[in-house]
Amino acid sequence: MSNIKFNRDPLDIYIDNKRVMRRPEIMRLLSVSRSTLHRWIKSGIFPKPAFKQGGIALWHKQDYDDWMAQHRR
Repeated sequence: MSNIKFNRDPLDIYIDNKRVMRRPEIMRLLSVSRSTLHRWIKSGIFPKPAFKQGGIALWHKQDYDDWMAQHRR
């Protein structure tokens, strides 16, 4: 029998939700190209990055999760 932990520590969940995701990870998870992601952001389909750091767009994981929950219908 495996040692899978089903009840996650609330701190682990909090830290996971507060992490940031870069554009390549978003593109991979959505299976879209860079131009499609840009088009979705520009048209308001996908949320804008939470912030940019040194020209790198960053999204909060929670924002991505919230968007996915709304679009998985």
